[in-house]
Amino acid sequence: MKNIHLITPFMRRILKSTLIEAYRPMNIIWHPIMFQDEATEFAEPWIFPLIIPVNSRDCTALMPGNFKRNYFIKNAEIVDDDYYVTVDDDDMYDAGVFDKIKSMDDDIVVISMKRGNFIPMGVPEIRKYPTTTLHAHPDNMQMGSISAQQSFVKGKIFKQHLFNEENHCWDGEMAMHHKESGEQIKYEPELYALFNYYEPGRWDRGNHKIAFGCMVNDLKRLDMILRNSAIGDFSCYTIMNPESAAKGLNKLLDIIESKGAEIGILTHQDMYYREGWLGQVQSQIILLPDNWVIAGIVGKDSKGELCGRFHDMSTPLWIVSEHTFPAQCSCVDECTIIVNMKSGFRFDEALEGFDLYGTYAVLRAKETGTAWIIDAWAEHYCGRFHRGWEPDDRFKATWKWLYNRFPGQRIDSTVIGARED
Repeated sequence: MKNIHLITPFMRRILKSTLIEAYRPMNIIWHPIMFQDEATEFAEPWIFPLIIPVNSRDCTALMPGNFKRNYFIKNAEIVDDDYYVTVDDDDMYDAGVFDKIKSMDDDIVVISMKRGNFIPMGVPEIRKYPTTTLHAHPDNMQMGSISAQQSFVKGKIFKQHLFNEENHCWDGEMAMHHKESGEQIKYEPELYALFNYYEPGRWDRGNHKIAFGCMVNDLKRLDMILRNSAIGDFSCYTIMNPESAAKGLNKLLDIIESKGAEIGILTHQDMYYREGWLGQVQSQIILLPDNWVIAGIVGKDSKGELCGRFHDMSTPLWIVSEHTFPAQCSCVDECTIIVNMKSGFRFDEALEGFDLYGTYAVLRAKETGTAWIIDAWAEHYCGRFHRGWEPDDRFKATWKWLYNRFPGQRIDSTVIGARED
């Protein structure tokens, strides 16, 4: 039976274990290609790394990946009747694709490619690929309509063609060459490569089911601000004038859980989330450990420094901290509290009033898991003006309640300063 060889310009060492675990049951032969300064060991018998005796900085090709692919073609032993496919180190394939292709005997097999469910935030313009599927079809053997991951080529043909190292559209160029050369091509539109599958935020693993919850005391501000945010078709449940924050938010979390949401976003009525905010949130959430309970968009880190990227419209100041995100925290601002619903998190209803529940959320989360500030800039159209604000008796009583409830823990808030000690 013929083999399938995956030819991979390898540089993302962080994905090494992930790729090994994914490919091991697929019964393929993997060839990670590295420059000598990228070299890493692979102990699996089905992995055959190829080390190029050049440092990555000395490669002057516009497309270093193609330099690596061409080095493989020129130097590796290529089996005429095996299939070869060039795949990047953040791509993947649907289960069963390789077994089906092994049963074929065409010179070239072209499959379709899914491009994910949404474009990640923050990627360079050149990498903002559309999320459409590139279908396997003769008309799509052209630039912009096919990617290298789709073409499985018999070794006898694969070794005859070098890839263009100076053209971003080298994969379309090669597909056109195969078609125009009259080579035998079979199209399999129901088999799929998964483009940039391990790029944060692009795929279903980052596309969580989300619902919002909001305590409301001013319907006009809710309508003018939050409901004008770019939250798409996601549900937003509301509760009017609850007795306390803890009781109101628990009611909202119960509703969110009953609707099957994985992520609950507890938000103020005067928060405004721009286009792309939810994509950014999801791209950050997939970076969190499995035991995360609470996340916020602004708060304080473990030393009490302001952390996050945020604009409170009641002041001229922006919070744009230089932390590496996600960052562990000591408290989150109550304007946006993101809850991992599978954690079962709820507020203690002995917490009275509407103060410091963002501090409680973090302290309670740390008893069962972790709490984080993520990089997801948003605006708070707060009607209060903070100058001259001082904590009242209720605030002080709540602070003391937290101090007694969480002995030895740092008690902090975004509305007040507290020294590290």
